[in-house]
Amino acid sequence: MTHNSKHDIRHRRDIETLLEHFYAQVLSDDIIGFYFTDIMSFSLTQHLPKVTDFWVQQLLSERVYQGELFKRHQEIHQRAALSAHHFQRWLYLLNTSIDSLFCGPRCDAMKQRAKAIAQSMATALAERAEDISGEPGVQIYNKPQP
Repeated sequence: MTHNSKHDIRHRRDIETLLEHFYAQVLSDDIIGFYFTDIMSFSLTQHLPKVTDFWVQQLLSERVYQGELFKRHQEIHQRAALSAHHFQRWLYLLNTSIDSLFCGPRCDAMKQRAKAIAQSMATALAERAEDISGEPGVQIYNKPQP
């Protein structure tokens, strides 16, 4: 899609297209991909409608999202610590996905909200979630062998 053909996020289908592109990047990412492939039970076909509902509510003001965003991330954090670094990577991948497909005020709003969510989530997890190992510093995840 060339810059001239880019348009703002207008419909649910635009958000679906964006999130399909984004999750293709996430699932193969060396930094955060393992959360989706190894840490949690993840099905894109089940996850995509939920996360689409979340962003439809955020950007298009349709009251469709029903979920517990923090609780799900807290469960993941308890299995393998999520750090501010992981949320920054998530944000980078989302922003580059947005920029590669769309352009406009709703795109800017999505980036701003995503940044606020990432910062809030990282802070809340660091303050409230249980410490996994009791050891400060980097937490290493060793993938179980089949």
